[in-house]
Amino acid sequence: MRGRRRGAALLAAGALALTACSGGDDEAAAGGGGEAVADVAAAEKFLEPWTGTGDKDVLIDEPLEAPVAEGTTVVYLDVGTPVSAVMWENLQAPAELLGIELERVEVGRDAQSINTAMNTVVELAPDGVINITLDPIFFEPQIEQFDALGIPIASGSVMTTVEHGLPEAFNGPEWMKTNGAVLAATAVQRSGGAGEYVFYNVPEFPFSALELEGARAKMAELCPECTLRVVDIPIAELGSTASDRVVSDLQANPQTEYFIAAVDEVQIGLPQKLGLAGLAVDGIGMWTAPPNYEQIIAGDQDASLSVDLNLMMWTVLDQLLREIGGQEYEWPDVQTRAATLSHVTHQENAPEDPVVGYVSIPDYQERFAALWLAD
Repeated sequence: MRGRRRGAALLAAGALALTACSGGDDEAAAGGGGEAVADVAAAEKFLEPWTGTGDKDVLIDEPLEAPVAEGTTVVYLDVGTPVSAVMWENLQAPAELLGIELERVEVGRDAQSINTAMNTVVELAPDGVINITLDPIFFEPQIEQFDALGIPIASGSVMTTVEHGLPEAFNGPEWMKTNGAVLAATAVQRSGGAGEYVFYNVPEFPFSALELEGARAKMAELCPECTLRVVDIPIAELGSTASDRVVSDLQANPQTEYFIAAVDEVQIGLPQKLGLAGLAVDGIGMWTAPPNYEQIIAGDQDASLSVDLNLMMWTVLDQLLREIGGQEYEWPDVQTRAATLSHVTHQENAPEDPVVGYVSIPDYQERFAALWLAD
């Protein structure tokens, strides 16, 4: 299908006068564009930890000091994105294994809704809270209340945990910059060393800017002459009109050879719209959802930097259990953390089950059960 789109785009390129709006463009490039050729061999070498098949282990391999108390209550903060819904589902199995009572609280996307939701969480007085992507700056007053009540918060994809007095997330700022570097290197490798790229940034996600930072640095290293444009896609458009914005941008910038998306939700439904528009630009995103896997398996989406979302949620819960029990722990180095949970996925190595997705450690459930003294 990508080959057919390429042919259609080449035929249409000379005949169409393409006009569109691409708000948020930033010509902060690694170079000046033109006939640039990126270093594909260097990209492939860098990507080996994310493309190999070596054995991996859970990030913290010390057992809990005591079994989890029956009836332990945990609140999950739901930010309302499709990936957030997947992560909620991924918490069900470990909660059942441990007898944990889960409570899902939808936090909304504006300051007032978040404040109301977090006040509700304080009233629930759970044993712990899991926060995925919600910036703590929006609930600073409640953090003080949680601290006074002895309620720990474990976070995933939150960039300012330490600054707000919360435990360090395993996938914090440096982890996200590393992911950005992997995205850029994969874009170079998958495009065969193209010279013109675009990064689709979601400003509301703090991790998106860090991915962009990592992508810029790696692109400058692999191809000083390459161009990396930046286009903002509002979070409100994820799951609705994000793909339309991408199509409009690529129409307005026909020199673009490959795109990078901070979140793979941008690509959901995009291949069909690219085909209808006669465009043949491939791309890669991160935080793969089941529809992305379906597109990759069908050959419609080129690639994704997959995160084992099951392993991620079991890891966040593992951290929370240690915080609840007052047990010390230490994260491994950043590259180990990043390469353990993520992998470059394309049609040749796509998972059979798009709902399960990428599995980093096949027997992770047994390993966690042993660490949690639950077997």
